[in-house]
Amino acid sequence: MSSFSIVHDVSQELRQQIFAALDSAPDVDFSLTSAAANISLSPPNDISDSSVLASLYLYHVDIDRHLRNQRPLPDPGRADAFRLPPLPLQLRYLLTPVDDDELNNQLLLGRVIQLFHDAPIVSALGGAGIGDSFGGASAELRVRPDLLSMEQLSQVWSAFSTPYRLSVTLLVEVVAVDSALPPRRQPRVSEKVVATGLKEREDG
Repeated sequence: MSSFSIVHDVSQELRQQIFAALDSAPDVDFSLTSAAANISLSPPNDISDSSVLASLYLYHVDIDRHLRNQRPLPDPGRADAFRLPPLPLQLRYLLTPVDDDELNNQLLLGRVIQLFHDAPIVSALGGAGIGDSFGGASAELRVRPDLLSMEQLSQVWSAFSTPYRLSVTLLVEVVAVDSALPPRRQPRVSEKVVATGLKEREDG
């Protein structure tokens, strides 16, 4: 089940995966201490701590237009009850290396791009399976670099009122937020074919 905390959980999982990838990078020492200390979830213009190597900032949340109009989901416990379908979200993160050494920033960025090129599928958050939202969503998330044009990047950085820095955007889809409402009773609709060959609806 994907509760309201899933957005928070996705951010934490991405931060942990990025930290592990940097920590295991061959022939490079990023002088890491912990995921929380070295990878901030704050916007890049708010970072002043020298121990922070990168900002992983959730800057945009959108609804997946292909999955937004799902039908109610049958409740597995009751034949006459249905659940509201989950809300399908796309999350966009801005990953910005913020080290004083620009060569280190390029190494960090390359390692993160390599990480999600090699392992784009996320099937667990904090060690627990994501679940399929009672059949209304995939039990896996996909993460990929979402390379923006220079104009789009300029708009993002203009919103921070700070000079442009080397960065990459990451797209996570589809993040399902389940409804908190209990299943509701609703008659099932069946169809039968009459002699004329036309379909006739019946309320069950």
